[in-house]
Amino acid sequence: MEIRLYLGQGTACNTYLVRDEKTKEAFMVDAGSYDHDLFVFVKEKNLNVKYLILTHGHGDHIGGVEEYRKAFPHMKVVSSLKEKETLEEPSLNYSREIWGRPIAVTPDITVKDYDILKVAELELLILETPGHTEGGISILCEDALFSGDTLFKHSVGRTDLHGGSMSELLKSIKEKLFTLPDETQVFPGHMGVTTIGYEKENNPFV
Repeated sequence: MEIRLYLGQGTACNTYLVRDEKTKEAFMVDAGSYDHDLFVFVKEKNLNVKYLILTHGHGDHIGGVEEYRKAFPHMKVVSSLKEKETLEEPSLNYSREIWGRPIAVTPDITVKDYDILKVAELELLILETPGHTEGGISILCEDALFSGDTLFKHSVGRTDLHGGSMSELLKSIKEKLFTLPDETQVFPGHMGVTTIGYEKENNPFV
């Protein structure tokens, strides 16, 4: 498994492109903005981007969805069923405030807790991790966790926006994420990579 990070312009949102190195299949996590370098890499390597998985529906994570759909027409956009309303309603996803225009995204596939998606040999376990938003999810693939805006290095996601709850966020982290092996690498929606073990010992919010 190869993980490539692309930093969203104007949003500082991490977009991840993950490919199964034995095949040409790949998936993406979040799309803060469209990145031409990602597009070029996919075309050069002749990859089949099977899914774009949205960890949650805020505007800074969905700004590039429309362009990626055009670039990769066979790709399916995936989100939690509980996040569908936020994705489809600009007044709830703050896209106007972030981009100056409304953005509405209708997912092709909706998932729930402990669903599994397959990308070639890779199994993607969906974990519902509400708190930053009502329908926030994290994705576990082998020893890599894509945590969206639930858990950051030394920090956690904000809970003062629509659907946010600090008690739910801490429950998600303690009961879902902190039960994973300490060596699990955490690839968050913003900022740098960390591990579960490091955050257990050093995250001041938890």
